[in-house]
Amino acid sequence: MLPHKHFFSLRLAQFLAPETIETFDSWRFMGRDWLGEAFGATEFLRSKKHPDELRLIALDMVELPLHKVDEILGRLGLALRPGMDEQEIIALFGSPQKVHDFLPYRETLDYHISNPEPYQMSLTLIKDQGLSSLLLWVEA
Repeated sequence: MLPHKHFFSLRLAQFLAPETIETFDSWRFMGRDWLGEAFGATEFLRSKKHPDELRLIALDMVELPLHKVDEILGRLGLALRPGMDEQEIIALFGSPQKVHDFLPYRETLDYHISNPEPYQMSLTLIKDQGLSSLLLWVEA
């Protein structure tokens, strides 16, 4: 997993052509105000409190091209891949702290990662499709 100082400097424009990215300075998500970059449902968000530091990545593994998903996951140091099933994820990270299954066709696994530094991670799996999205953030 990437140390915070390297995570903070990541920008979506490092992975996608700048003309394909929407930038914004006012976005409400998870009860907080953010600024950042987006490509569809993939978002790289910085808090207004720490505008120069990336604090949250929402990665849509279905919408982005596979080679871009792999590039982002590789930079983060996460051995994840789109389509992984729950057992493969548990083999990597152990049992989740919490499982959300509000809808019959999907579930989200919540993890707290502490090595090398603390992160919160939520992985959403779609029934019969496997891992489809990642939410990774640093508490601030």
